[in-house]
Amino acid sequence: MFTAINKVSMDMGISSRTLRYWEAAGLLTSVRDAGSGWRLYDEEALQCIRIIDLLRRLDLSTREIKIIIDSRSADSLCHILQKRLTKIEKTRSDLETLKAVIAEIIVVVKADSSLTLSSLENILLPITLERKKHIAAKLKGGFRVKSVKDKYDDVQIVKMAPSRAVAYSCVDTEPEDKAFSPVKEWIEKNKLEGTMRIFGFNTEPYPSGNNPYGFGFCATIPEGINIPEPLYEMKIPGGLYAVIPGNTYEGDPSFGWKKVHDLCHDNEWEWKYDESRIGLEEHIERADGKSEFIISILFPIKKK
Repeated sequence: MFTAINKVSMDMGISSRTLRYWEAAGLLTSVRDAGSGWRLYDEEALQCIRIIDLLRRLDLSTREIKIIIDSRSADSLCHILQKRLTKIEKTRSDLETLKAVIAEIIVVVKADSSLTLSSLENILLPITLERKKHIAAKLKGGFRVKSVKDKYDDVQIVKMAPSRAVAYSCVDTEPEDKAFSPVKEWIEKNKLEGTMRIFGFNTEPYPSGNNPYGFGFCATIPEGINIPEPLYEMKIPGGLYAVIPGNTYEGDPSFGWKKVHDLCHDNEWEWKYDESRIGLEEHIERADGKSEFIISILFPIKKK
């Protein structure tokens, strides 16, 4: 017995994009329905999906999950979980250190009601410079305050020039494959491979629950080339974009856009999402020759 991807997505609350990414990463397999072309999952695939979902909630990477599923070894599972536990313990230790530092700062500040900029600097300096001074003297090695750069050092700010692109979009429960094929075929027919950048983008209706949604693909092309219907011309506006490389967030766009959300809601970050321009998913061919892409997130930004 097989279950269609749209029903799996609805029943399990996992987006079809995430299911397709897990399959591309080699975590499970599906078959295609001859009539609709939808992915169908058998009972073993459904079991893999449930396990993957549970392991992702433990913050394991797809690489680690693939090792667990492929080996089906208790030793592999315990080894990977132990590494995760060690990481959690270190994070907890860092938080306890930070808690102790903050508590001692409060004690010092309360003892001297005449706080000045100089005295405040003397209190905070040992923490930021990782030195054993003043109130941080008791804390072995000190504690380094996590800055925005530490949290988002993989995020790049780039300036893109405006460009012209050939595009196609559609609405479906799996619109990505259907939107990409016409663009890919036209590019190959006109021998434009290697000269363009390929982007995916959301269109109306936007993803909501497990309903059909809109998605499009475009590829940058030179001026002066005619675009036949049903393809259409798309103008990509230039300007500043923040880039989250695909190899820093497991490659699944769902997790990449979650990072965008977290970043844009961080009060320390100096940029905000520029809603006057469209967000893009750049599809970059892998250097190892595999068919799937590395997908980087590009979202337009402006100063807060």
